[in-house]
Amino acid sequence: MGTRLSITIDEPVAEQAFDDAFDEVARLEGILSNWKATSELARLNARAARADVVCSPDLYRAIRVSLEWAEKTGGAFDPTVEPLVRALGLRPGDEIGRTGQPLAAGPVPSAPLPVGWRHVRLGRSDRLVRFDADGVGIDLGGIGKGIALDAAARVLARDGVRDALLDFGGQVLALGRPRGSRGWAVGIADPGDREEPVTVVPVADLSLATSGNGERSVPGPGGPVGHILDPATGRPAPFDGSLTVAAAEGTSADALSTALFVMGPARGVAWAERRGIPALYLWRDRDGRLHHSATRAFDARFQGWSASIGRTTG
Repeated sequence: MGTRLSITIDEPVAEQAFDDAFDEVARLEGILSNWKATSELARLNARAARADVVCSPDLYRAIRVSLEWAEKTGGAFDPTVEPLVRALGLRPGDEIGRTGQPLAAGPVPSAPLPVGWRHVRLGRSDRLVRFDADGVGIDLGGIGKGIALDAAARVLARDGVRDALLDFGGQVLALGRPRGSRGWAVGIADPGDREEPVTVVPVADLSLATSGNGERSVPGPGGPVGHILDPATGRPAPFDGSLTVAAAEGTSADALSTALFVMGPARGVAWAERRGIPALYLWRDRDGRLHHSATRAFDARFQGWSASIGRTTG
């Protein structure tokens, strides 16, 4: 899935528990990943505009949940950005832009790319999926890590693991907590340097996901091209900071982190505030000063989180 998974377990456990969890993620990668031309999702994208495709239970469930989140977020999260990902060359082996320059710097295509979650039609039975236009494609990069984290956590729990931290490239899922602590100590990275935490929060029985457009940007003639795309504009989301969100399970945290990043601080904080979602935006101004905007739910969940940040604005 284009990133790395680590698992820490705070108790004596058979090595088989690790193997089972990693095997489950590898199995899902073969189903959900756009980074593999042989994945079930890649095969679906190649066929679904021409005929109904019968999906495995895992792929059908992932698509159904993705469409639900697209509707909930008003399309800020949208799994049909695959044509944009290809056009922008955001995956290894892709060329950048159809005319040699990224869409972020080039002209708007004369024929709009078929992006929009309503292009995907689900059959009421038999796990059927169909696209209503040529060129439609699904990219589960905005939710796949969360799905995989939840699946790995279920495997660990089945194997008797009660306390563990799963870290999947910017998103963590905590089972329980280390003995004698409030939770797993998880750093929230500086928006300009993901290796440098600006604060540390305790996480227990919770998933924490952070999104930013710098970590997987690709170079283009007009400068770096971010990988988090705004489906409404067909361009990388313009926010130049990071967004961290907490949810009870990984799938929700992953989808929310994508959607809220696309919304940006002003719209995103208001949207999350109305729904009681713990969310934090961080960004630096031109003078390098760190600023933040957090929901009341974030402040309540992680009391005192801002004490170590220093000079900020709300």
